[in-house]
Amino acid sequence: MKKTVVALAALLGSVGAMAQSSVTVFGVIDVAARDLKGANSVKQLVNEGRAASRLGFRGVEDIGGGLKASFHIEAGLAPDTGSADAAFWQRRSTVSLSGDFGEVRLGRQKAATRTLIDEFDVFGGNAMSGINRIIFLDRNRMDNQVAYYLPKLGDFYGNVEVTAGEGNTTTSGKSTVGRAGYKTKQLHLSAAYGQFGALNKLKLSALGASYDFGDFQLLSSYSQYKQGTASLKVTNLGATVKVGSGKVLASYGRATGASNREANLLAVGYDYSLSKRTTLYTTFGSIDNKGTSTFALAGAAGASLPTAGGKSRGYEFGVRHNF
Repeated sequence: MKKTVVALAALLGSVGAMAQSSVTVFGVIDVAARDLKGANSVKQLVNEGRAASRLGFRGVEDIGGGLKASFHIEAGLAPDTGSADAAFWQRRSTVSLSGDFGEVRLGRQKAATRTLIDEFDVFGGNAMSGINRIIFLDRNRMDNQVAYYLPKLGDFYGNVEVTAGEGNTTTSGKSTVGRAGYKTKQLHLSAAYGQFGALNKLKLSALGASYDFGDFQLLSSYSQYKQGTASLKVTNLGATVKVGSGKVLASYGRATGASNREANLLAVGYDYSLSKRTTLYTTFGSIDNKGTSTFALAGAAGASLPTAGGKSRGYEFGVRHNF
C-alpha cells in the first residue's frame, strides 16, 4: 500500500511538472508633446514617440514530450485620451505550438517584411521620424496568418507566413512572406520577400544589416516595392551612440520612384534612461519632398501637412515606461 501511495505521488508530481505554465502581463506607456510644421504648425500630445503604447498578455505551457503551447495577445492604447483600439487585440493575437520541429503560430501579427524594416530602423519604423514615413506601399499586420519558424540552427533563423485571404482579393488579404537571417552578438544580416494580394499583387523585398561595436551601432536597410505601374525604393542608414546613461540616435532615409514619390528623411534624437524601464527622450525630424510628393512626419494632418514638394518638420519631448 505504501509503495502504491508513493508511486501515485510521483505520477501526480510528473504530471504537474509537465503542465507547468506561466502568464505575463506587459506593456508600454509612451506619451510625447509634439510640434509639427507643414503648411502651418500644429501642436499635439501623442501616444507613440519611441514605441507604440500597448497592453499585452503572453503565456506558455509545458505540455510534455518536448512540446510547448503559448499565446500572445496585445492591444494598442492611447494614453493621451484614455482610449484603446476599436479592434482591441489588433496589434497581435496568436496561439503557438513549439518543439524540436520549430514553431507553428496562428493568428494576427506583423508580416516578416515589416518586422525586418522596423528592426533595422533606429527609430523603430513607426515613430515620428521612422523610415515608414516615406513608404506608401507597405503592408503591416496580417489577419488569418499561418506562420512557421525554424528551430534553433546556431546563428541562423528563418520563417514563412501564409494568409489565405478568405475571399479577400485585395492586398490586405492573401499573402505569402518569408524571411531568413544570420545573427550574432555583433553582426545581424537579414532578407525578406513577400507578395500581397491575389489581383494586382504588391511585391516587397527587403534587406537589412547591422553591426554592434559596443557603445556604437550601425544599421541599414534597403526595401523595394512594386505594384502594377507603381514602384518605390527606400534606403535607410542609422546609428546609435551611447553617452553615459543616454543614447544619441541618428538616421537618414531616401525614397525614390515616380516623381510624386521622392523624399529625403533626416532625424536625430536623444534617449536618457532614468531606470531600466523609464526613458526620457527628444527627437527632431525633417522630410524634404521632391516634385509633387507629400510625405509627412507621423501625426501630421490638416494644417501640418506639407504642400506638394514641400517640407515636413517636427520635434518632440516625451517619456516612455515599460512594464
